[in-house]
Amino acid sequence: MSEIENKKVEQEIDELEDNRTFEEKVRDGYLKIKPYTEIVLNNKKTLIVFNTLILIISIVFLFFIKKPYFNSTVSILPEYGSKSGLMNQLSGLAAIAGINVGEAAPTEIYQNLIKSEQVLSNVIYSRYKTEKFRDSVNLIQYFEIESDEKNPEIKNRTEFLNAYKLLSEEKLSTDIDRLTKILSISVTMPEAQLAADVANKIAESLDLYIRTQRKSFATEQIFYLEKRIKEVSDSLTSAEEALKKFREQNRIVSQSPALLLEQGRLMRNVEILQTVFIELNKQIELAKVEQIRDAPVLNIKEYAKNPIEKAGPKRLSSIIQIMFVSLAISLLYVIFSERIKNAIKLAQNS
Repeated sequence: MSEIENKKVEQEIDELEDNRTFEEKVRDGYLKIKPYTEIVLNNKKTLIVFNTLILIISIVFLFFIKKPYFNSTVSILPEYGSKSGLMNQLSGLAAIAGINVGEAAPTEIYQNLIKSEQVLSNVIYSRYKTEKFRDSVNLIQYFEIESDEKNPEIKNRTEFLNAYKLLSEEKLSTDIDRLTKILSISVTMPEAQLAADVANKIAESLDLYIRTQRKSFATEQIFYLEKRIKEVSDSLTSAEEALKKFREQNRIVSQSPALLLEQGRLMRNVEILQTVFIELNKQIELAKVEQIRDAPVLNIKEYAKNPIEKAGPKRLSSIIQIMFVSLAISLLYVIFSERIKNAIKLAQNS
């Protein structure tokens, strides 16, 4: 048949289908799915048994094995003051922690800093009061993280890294509001009070890191000025002692041009050093004021509180999701299992 004839036949078939009544369309649709329906009905016992078993396992796991967990959140406000100096300092802090943030808001830099080892190490090794243990424990002890390493140094490092991975990847989450740029730090723990304590400890550790590790221009300037003041002070003392010794040895200098010249030189040296010393002291006081003014301050909007209600597990929704997936998988298996087996046999025989 030519292409023109094929097109005519297809058009005729389409016209016949379009002319079918609603009842005929329903009947044709039923005839198409009838083989699959018969397969499902013939295997309904298998489907019921399988999905009932999945339901029982899910209920046992969610109600008796899966432990409840609690979520607590601490909120940090963005910096609303001068941005230029602050951003340079925070970017420097991120670089120290091995993070390249580029152009970002302060809370976005905080978000990157929070999951650094420098910040979380203090959180992991801090001790917390828990319901699980009588005495206060750190997070390594709480989650009973152990290493088989015999070398104490390697053992401690391995345990820390495992605790760090658990905390940063599973227990800790951060989110920044697009409009307000408020940073939310959420911690999920098996105990309500522990979740709040760890969340607040993260904010405290971040604030401590910012305050202690900050490398600002003012800090470097103070370090230089203090060193320079000591040098000038020593030089000034030496110059004053030289002038004193000269005057003790030369009581009458007015009649000697050479002595007058030498005395003037010594006096100028003392005056210059005194001026430098006074100016350096002024500069160091200004630098200290600048250091305090430029210090990034972590603005906590709301500290984490002991959550009253547990965050999970959400048993009803979990059971619905599990049963939906279980039913879909079991139906697909029943319908296509024979086809799959036949395809495998053909492949083996060929």
